[in-house]
Amino acid sequence: MRVLAMGVGRGRSVGRRLLAGVVLGAVLVFGWASPAGAHGGASVTIHSDGRGSVWITAQWQDGHPINEPMVVTLSAGPAGASAGVPGSGPASAIVGERLTQTGDERGTQTWSGVLPAGTWRVAIDLGAPVEGHCQALVPSAGSTGASVQAVEVACLIPATGATADGQGGEAGSSAGSLAPLWVTLSVLGIAGLIGAEVVRRRRGRTKT
Repeated sequence: MRVLAMGVGRGRSVGRRLLAGVVLGAVLVFGWASPAGAHGGASVTIHSDGRGSVWITAQWQDGHPINEPMVVTLSAGPAGASAGVPGSGPASAIVGERLTQTGDERGTQTWSGVLPAGTWRVAIDLGAPVEGHCQALVPSAGSTGASVQAVEVACLIPATGATADGQGGEAGSSAGSLAPLWVTLSVLGIAGLIGAEVVRRRRGRTKT
């Protein structure tokens, strides 16, 4: 009976060690995935009320709001600048204005400024964990009393962090590229546990 009890105890010990190895492997493989990859990319929408106010809403593609700490900047220039419209040069541009998170259920970030009257090419750049870019043409009535045209323009940003204009980001994909390494390390860890158990058993038999 004592031998049987010892065998059962050793079997449980092996099971516990193998289970610990499997858990360790899962943590190594999945615990290092980037937030963007875990959520499957992001959806960012540029909004304007037509009077010059601009804000964005940002959600992961699984529907959760993006409320993680993140640097988001807004840049804008008159839409006619590229056509050489007088008065639409660099002096009229808005560059690198920070947005502020509200922490709501839509992942809203607001800009404290107001676009003057005219049509603007607005660009939003999002830092980690999204690493993306979105842009839209935004008309502003300003204080002219002209008719107001609200805007909503959505951009889909892949989990790899590729920007909307096709310029790929590397932050979101770096963790995924290491997945084979973590798999190998976890397998080696489990094999090491099994090997240690075999050696321990042989030593136990030699002593008896």
